[in-house]
Amino acid sequence: MPPVKVKVKFFAPFRELFGAKEKELVFDENPGLLQLLDRLAETPPARPEIFKDGQVREDLVIMINGSIVSHDTLTGLKLEDGATVTIFPLMGGG
Repeated sequence: MPPVKVKVKFFAPFRELFGAKEKELVFDENPGLLQLLDRLAETPPARPEIFKDGQVREDLVIMINGSIVSHDTLTGLKLEDGATVTIFPLMGGG
């Protein structure tokens, strides 16, 4: 089976945290969204920005191919080759 490539786009402070506007991650098989997030969070500074108490932070906005993902459905989602995942913290304003 050919490798599965997933593009991850970063916005706001995540660009500084991950040192790029986007990254391409390669997996041996179609990864789950949680698997992708876990790989992104492999450095100590990144983990608390993505996970809190072992769960994906509620204040993160995660999109797959331009559609916002509900936090209720994170565990069952598999990513296809060529998918684009966008991650950014929920922004407050005023």
